[in-house]
Amino acid sequence: MTLPLDEDSRPPYLQAAGALRDAILTGEFTSGERLPSANVLGERFGVSSSTVQNALRVLKQEGLVYSQLGRGSFVSSTVSGSDAPDTPAADEGGEEPGPDWPVDLIRNDDGRPPYVQVADYLRRDIAEGTYPPGSQLPPAREIQERFQVANSTAQNAYRSLKQEGLVYSVKGRGVFVRQAPEPGKHPGPITNYLLREEIAREARAAAADFADLTDDELLAREAELDQRWVTIREEHQRVFNERRKIKRETSRRGLFLPPLHDDDSGSDASPREKLEATLAESKKRRQQRP
Repeated sequence: MTLPLDEDSRPPYLQAAGALRDAILTGEFTSGERLPSANVLGERFGVSSSTVQNALRVLKQEGLVYSQLGRGSFVSSTVSGSDAPDTPAADEGGEEPGPDWPVDLIRNDDGRPPYVQVADYLRRDIAEGTYPPGSQLPPAREIQERFQVANSTAQNAYRSLKQEGLVYSVKGRGVFVRQAPEPGKHPGPITNYLLREEIAREARAAAADFADLTDDELLAREAELDQRWVTIREEHQRVFNERRKIKRETSRRGLFLPPLHDDDSGSDASPREKLEATLAESKKRRQQRP
C-alpha cells in the first residue's frame, strides 16, 4: 500500500506510523509478531528506510512496538496481552525469559539534538546513583543500541558530559564517573577544572614559601617586587630601543653582511668595500660580453 504523500499534508513518517498503527490494531500484525524490515516496509509504503525508522520510533514511544538487538522490531505484548515473541519460556530453555529491549527514549517532539537528550538521561542516571562516582559508564556501542541512535550521537553525548566535568575517559579502558565536587562547588568544563587544580597547587606552594612572613611583611615584599618590576620593565624598554637603533645603523653601513668569499677572510677591506668591488667586477664582466 503506497502512502498518499501528495494528498496527506502530514510528514511521510507520520503517515507511515499511522498505516502501521492501523495494521497492528486491526490484527494484520498480531502481538509478538515480527514486523517486516525497514527496507521491505519502505518499498510497501513508497518511502525511504529512514522514514520507516522514524515511523517505528513513534510507535515505540506509543508502546505499540519494541526492538530487539540484531533481530528487528516486534509488536508489543501490551496490544493483546500475550508474551513477547521468540522468547524461550522457563520450562523450554530452563531460564527465565529476558526483558524486552528498552523502548526508544529519544523523542521526536523534542527540539533538542539527540545527543543532548541522551546526555540528559545519562546525567540523570549519574545524579540518581545508577552510576556512582568511579564507576564505568556503558561503552558508546551499548548507548547506541539502547537509545537507537548513531555512534557519533553517543560519542557527542559523552563529550558533553566530559565538558561539564561529570565524567572522564581513560584511553583503552572507557568512560568513568568523576568524583562529586565538594559542597558549595559545581563541576565546570574540564579546562576550568584543570586550571583550578593548577591554581590550588600554586597556592599550596606559596603558603609553604611565605609561611614565616607576617601580613605586613608580605605586603611590603609585594610592594618591593612591584617597584623592581617597574624598574626592570623600563630598563628592558630602554635596552630594546637602543638595540633597535644600533641594528638600523649597522644595516645602513652594511656591517651586517658576511664575507662574500672565504679567501677574503684575512683582507683588511670593510664589507662595504668588498661589496662595491664585487659589483664593479660584475659590471666589468657584463661590459666585456660580446
